[in-house]
Amino acid sequence: MNKKKYLFVIIFLTFFTNITRSIELSNNVIVSIDNLIITELDLYKEIKFIKFITKSENNTNVDSIKKESLNNLIDRKIKDIESNNFKTEISEKEVEIALYNYLKNQNIKIEDLIIFCKNNEIEDDYLKNVIKSDIKWSALIKNLYTNRININLTEINNDLEKKNFHGSEEQKNKLILNEQNILLNKFATSHLEKSKKKYLIKFLWKEIL
Repeated sequence: MNKKKYLFVIIFLTFFTNITRSIELSNNVIVSIDNLIITELDLYKEIKFIKFITKSENNTNVDSIKKESLNNLIDRKIKDIESNNFKTEISEKEVEIALYNYLKNQNIKIEDLIIFCKNNEIEDDYLKNVIKSDIKWSALIKNLYTNRININLTEINNDLEKKNFHGSEEQKNKLILNEQNILLNKFATSHLEKSKKKYLIKFLWKEIL
């Protein structure tokens, strides 16, 4: 084997070894939830995503962002399990509308989202899947708890009078909707905490804690 061929083989083997190690590292399982897993690659994507959404690329809050990202992934897995168990269904149109509104509220251009995903090797539909998970969860909570919501109309009417909106159906409906959302959010929080106790969550990579 001449020197050029030998050098080529060495470079190829080194390159292949680095790729293999990178893949192994990315596929390390860091958390298991019953028979579902969260990998190091999942955590990497979520961290990048949070930084993109919050427009924060500094490394001063690495531990904080890592913890937030991991909690997001665990909560999302639990929510997906529960939504699927209850066979919660939503339409593609609901997801598209929610995605459009989210990008608008966050002042993010779709072009920038596409570039971000490409540069960080993240699936184009990553954000869409996150939103879909949230919508399914919200639909599940509404299905389970809407009948248990008790709105105090006397307090609503008193509040309207204080704001000089007495007799305004539009303002009354807004206040009722706001109260419903507050109560549904409380039910959502409590249901998530109860759901977490139903499944075995194991942290397999000590470095993330």
